[in-house]
Amino acid sequence: MLNPRVTALGSIIALDLSFAIYLATFSFPIMAKLVLDIEYEYDFVLIGISCHEKDYRLSWALNKNLNLELAKTNDLQIDTKKHKEPLTYSMSVFENEQQHRQYYLISNRCLIAALIPEQKQADFFLMIKGALMDEDKITIIKRIKETPTVLTAFEIDPNKLKSKENLLF
Repeated sequence: MLNPRVTALGSIIALDLSFAIYLATFSFPIMAKLVLDIEYEYDFVLIGISCHEKDYRLSWALNKNLNLELAKTNDLQIDTKKHKEPLTYSMSVFENEQQHRQYYLISNRCLIAALIPEQKQADFFLMIKGALMDEDKITIIKRIKETPTVLTAFEIDPNKLKSKENLLF
C-alpha cells in the first residue's frame, strides 16, 4: 500500500514540472535595458597653476602667500580602464573652519598620465570648496601669480572639462 503523502507529493512535483515545461514553450519579450545617468554638481573653484617645483615646495609657498596650512595627505588614486594599476596624484589639504572652506592642492602629473589631460599646461590644481566671493577669488589668483616659483595661475571652469569626474572625491 502506498503512503498517501508520498503519492500527493509526487503528483505536486509532476504538476510543477509540467507547468514549467508549459511556460518554457512561450517566448517572453526581452526586458529593456535601463541606464542610470547621474549629473554631479561641480560647485568649487578650480585654479590651474603652472610651476616647475615639487609639490611640497609649492605647498609651502602657497601657505606663506595665502596664509593657508596645506598639509600632505594620502595621494588621490584614480582607477582607469586603460591602466591596470590606479594612477596616484599628490595631494595636500587645508580645512578652514572659520571661513567654511576646504583647499586642495592636487598634482596634475603622475608617471603615466595627467589627471586632467585637457589641461596639460597646469602642473597643479588648487580646488577651493565652500563659499567664495568673486573678489576673494581674484585676490587668491593674484597672490598665487605673485609667488616667485609660480609661472602662471588661471581659473578653470570644471563644467567644461571632459575628465571632470576625476575631480570628484
